[in-house]
Amino acid sequence: MLSDLKVLFLVLFFPLIFSSQVFSQGFNAVYSKDGTDVIAVGSNGSVFRSWTGGTAWGNYPLGSNNFNAVRSMGFLIWIAGDNGTFYSTTNDGTTWNSQTLAGGENLNSIYFYNGNLGWIAGDNGTILATTNGGTNWSAQTSPVSVNLNSVIFTSAAEGVACGDNGKVIKTTNGGTNWIQLTTSTTSNLLSIDRKSNVIMVGAEGGVVFKSTDSGTTWSVVDYRILSKSDIKSVFMLDPNTFYSCGGGGFIRKSTDAGNTFTFQANPMMGNLVSIYFYNPMKGWAVSSLNHAVIYTTDGGNTWSLPAGTTVSYAWQLKQSGSGNIGNGFCLHPMNKDGIFIAMGNQVYRSLDKGESWTQIATISSGSRAHTFFVNRLDTNIMLASMDASGGRVVRSTDYGQTWVTTWGPGTLTSYGMPMEVDPNNPDICFLGPDNSVMLRSTDFGSTWNNWSMTTFRSPCDIAILYGYPNIMYVGDGTTGFGSGELLKSTNGGVNWTSVHTVSGSEMPMLCISSIDPNIAFHTCWSSGGFWRTNNEWVSFDQVATNSGAWGTDISKDDPTTVMFGIYGSTAAHISTNGGDNFFSTSTLPGPNYGVLYYDKGNLLAQESNGIYKMTVTYSVITENSSISSNIPDKFYLSQNYPNPFNPSTTIRYSVSKASNIQVKVFDVLGSEIKTLVNGYLVPGTYNVNFDASNLSSGIYFYALLSDGQKIDSRKMVFLK
Repeated sequence: MLSDLKVLFLVLFFPLIFSSQVFSQGFNAVYSKDGTDVIAVGSNGSVFRSWTGGTAWGNYPLGSNNFNAVRSMGFLIWIAGDNGTFYSTTNDGTTWNSQTLAGGENLNSIYFYNGNLGWIAGDNGTILATTNGGTNWSAQTSPVSVNLNSVIFTSAAEGVACGDNGKVIKTTNGGTNWIQLTTSTTSNLLSIDRKSNVIMVGAEGGVVFKSTDSGTTWSVVDYRILSKSDIKSVFMLDPNTFYSCGGGGFIRKSTDAGNTFTFQANPMMGNLVSIYFYNPMKGWAVSSLNHAVIYTTDGGNTWSLPAGTTVSYAWQLKQSGSGNIGNGFCLHPMNKDGIFIAMGNQVYRSLDKGESWTQIATISSGSRAHTFFVNRLDTNIMLASMDASGGRVVRSTDYGQTWVTTWGPGTLTSYGMPMEVDPNNPDICFLGPDNSVMLRSTDFGSTWNNWSMTTFRSPCDIAILYGYPNIMYVGDGTTGFGSGELLKSTNGGVNWTSVHTVSGSEMPMLCISSIDPNIAFHTCWSSGGFWRTNNEWVSFDQVATNSGAWGTDISKDDPTTVMFGIYGSTAAHISTNGGDNFFSTSTLPGPNYGVLYYDKGNLLAQESNGIYKMTVTYSVITENSSISSNIPDKFYLSQNYPNPFNPSTTIRYSVSKASNIQVKVFDVLGSEIKTLVNGYLVPGTYNVNFDASNLSSGIYFYALLSDGQKIDSRKMVFLK
């Protein structure tokens, strides 16, 4: 005889129209009070909650304002956001108290030292304090009027906060008095944390400011990110160990207060804006672009997406252009969102990371640019290697309106990138003509002189290490695809030695991480595939065997992420774990000439017909989604919809009293198939999705339980 939970109940029909898949919009903060109960808050009233440490999530929205900060303790939860929005609960979310604080200023950060003492930091120097758990708030006198972005207290008396224009403020008496510290920067400071006398502050422009004497003196930790990605969040476990995240999705860990570091491979390809660790093992990070909270249970050695998350990749044409052959991308030296590119003989500029483009110039000599650079000290000065008369170098000093030839005509490889600017010195350039020694310029291509002691066959690409100007590489080849050879110089390009030869293949492109110069890759034409080194080509391995590998780049903010394209193919191959594994995307038209991995969340490709940018979409199926916060008059379990279904269906249920809720699925023999919901829920009406893709067709039952007691059960039919 079946047990109480396995009884067949009468079937009642209740139509349900709701999708638990979440797109776009994202989070601004994440927090966990105990390592199991996790809360993430964000745009348009988003409040997601997990009682499983982040493996599965429920959606419990509050209003429509953007939330920027969250904290919890016991049954207390505090949430702060835009327009002075503040929510608090004393019963774990059964009921909420809503207030508008600080005259409607945006509230950016919240911290509670205990259940009574708390502080909020916000726009225009706003600092609020409470002594009764958030019931009442009073304004504290701020010594600055800028937007304050982050606040932290290490005791009831000691607190620090940071904000725009390089401002850091400090209190030693609970905020009765705040003083401004001297940081010697005007960068916007985005996140602050403190352990003992050590303070870490994440900033715009790819740097962290560090103090080891409670803010008296400061030093800079330069992340060496060429795209100047922002350090959105810092979190300290102890005075030496801290995590930081930002950019397009990087996570970086240091165990010696930033002197050395590792980047943690993770699946997020979107900006990470908040990171929090409950203990040295359990941590979470969120993006403002999606609802996919990534989590770790091993200190960040592995990061995972929530169960049921799917990821899709699409390439969108952002700017048409023809005549492409080389890699024409160039970072704007004075605008961190800016990019230049030469396509054919036309020069374009973007000021929004490649979303939109404007043609700013036409190069007068030749029809195809192989390489293109803008001087890092003066954007009026531009340099391009062109295909005119076999090859020449042209230069402009008036933002591309007029051009003069500074070298050539001569013989430059018809398919490679034979010119490079030293990333360490904006005026030093190198040029590699076919069957010639390398040439060097010390005036950004205005004049050229013979430089190397080695004659090259047909240089395809030249690379110079960021921070190490004496170390250079050349991918050399022969016309007719006879062989490819990688050569290295340790004295600034004067002498060269061969470090790697691939028979029957050219080496079209090299990419070297500016963050970790040990990490580099090169592509090989023909059957050569894709090669990697983690020790400056002392040793190397072939990580992909794809024929026709051509354009490649390493993410500027995360050396664990790399992409290579295939000449004449629609495929792009991407790795987010340093090249150990790759996944492929399609819809690129090919051939793939150039790649710019601006940061982990912004990837561009120069194709035969223009510039493409990749869009990444995360679809999160929440285990449980709140659709109404109205308090029902009773517990109720609705009929699933659709029914019959294939392969998924949605179940609606109502909770009239805060309790531990379970929704379970059983087969016809009464065996439990899956637990769909298992957690403490406040009164409201909810949806939960059930996917039966891995099950056989047939009759199944589902039941609603409250505090272990069965409330109701219903039948559903799965038809494949």
